[in-house]
Amino acid sequence: MKRFIFIALAWAAFACSTKNELTPGSWLGVIQMDSIPGRLDVPFNFEVKADNDKVQLTVRNADELIEITEVERIGDSLYAKFPTFTSELVMAVNDSLSGYYYPKGVKDGRRYKFYGIKGETDRFPWFTEQPKFDITGRWWFIENPGTPDSTVMVAELKQEGSRVTGTILSTTGDYRYLEGKVAGNIFYFSKCDGAQSIIVRGEITDSATMANGLISGSPRWVSSWRAVRDDNAELPKAESLVRVRKGFSTFKFAGTDLNGIRITSDDERFKGKVLAVLAGGSWCPNCLDEGRFYKTMYEKYRDKGFEVVSLCFEDKTFEAAKPKIKRFAQSIGADYTFLYVAPRGREQRDSVLYSLEGKMAYPTSMILDRNGKIRRVETGFSGPGTGEHFKKFARETEELIMELLNEK
Repeated sequence: MKRFIFIALAWAAFACSTKNELTPGSWLGVIQMDSIPGRLDVPFNFEVKADNDKVQLTVRNADELIEITEVERIGDSLYAKFPTFTSELVMAVNDSLSGYYYPKGVKDGRRYKFYGIKGETDRFPWFTEQPKFDITGRWWFIENPGTPDSTVMVAELKQEGSRVTGTILSTTGDYRYLEGKVAGNIFYFSKCDGAQSIIVRGEITDSATMANGLISGSPRWVSSWRAVRDDNAELPKAESLVRVRKGFSTFKFAGTDLNGIRITSDDERFKGKVLAVLAGGSWCPNCLDEGRFYKTMYEKYRDKGFEVVSLCFEDKTFEAAKPKIKRFAQSIGADYTFLYVAPRGREQRDSVLYSLEGKMAYPTSMILDRNGKIRRVETGFSGPGTGEHFKKFARETEELIMELLNEK
């Protein structure tokens, strides 16, 4: 009942808006992705900093802090653009916040109701029962169990009191930073990072089993899940998913850079260099984590002969894709090469990445030696939200880059 009172008060404020100041401090935001109250609600925490008409929002998902600085106040309305991606919030400023969340931007038109509650720091304040279980550990996480669409993933969870943080790993990458709680025997998990808004919930039936789960990122993606605790749960190795096609050992590419210039792998900038080729897009949250990692590697080793090129699969035309690629590159501060290569899609991806075969996903990456030979292939990307997985990947990748740079 408490939850529905919050919703009713927020929308009443939206309908009767008058000139109000935005209260600085802690807020709870809720995106309502469904017409049934509470079914697909995605809560997330954020902080407000306000100095006259200058406003900044900082969204928190576990250890990730997302600073939203593109915020405009027009009358009683607030327009906020998430960094990197195209999602936007449009809100009426009152004692609460009420409005809409546009996952692909206002111009796209698709929207979900949104409301914000000031002073609330709990992510799921409607559920107050003390936890009956501690779900810390590794779990086999099976989406759509018993169906042709069944997918086996691994959930890594850490519980402190009732609060839970962690992520879900799949062969295409991780779900990044998730945060939630255990209340009684129910598990709640969510995130909103501008690329995805996800809600996860399920019943903890005993210390080793979760069932009757729901995971959703939109009204079109609503899946069931169950989970089984297994401290040895491990995803398949990258080499079993994607590999160099028989008869190929090198890779050539071509695309259009942000200045509209045609660039190919035969250009002088790439000759004799160790090269990381990243195939992804500005819409891809795992590509964001991958881009940040390779930005660090590029800055550290560029003077020793290391180059990075991002092959971007975007809109149907370069003109439509250019501002999105530029925004993506600027948001991570990367000054390596970004190329528009094709519209987003499996056929286009497989055609551009002709040297590879297997179960490719976005992102897929290759590392080439100074002679252009493919020395490693990865599909998907598990970022900092995966903890030790990311640290292991980062350590092994940097070791490989140094090894290839030292080869004659």
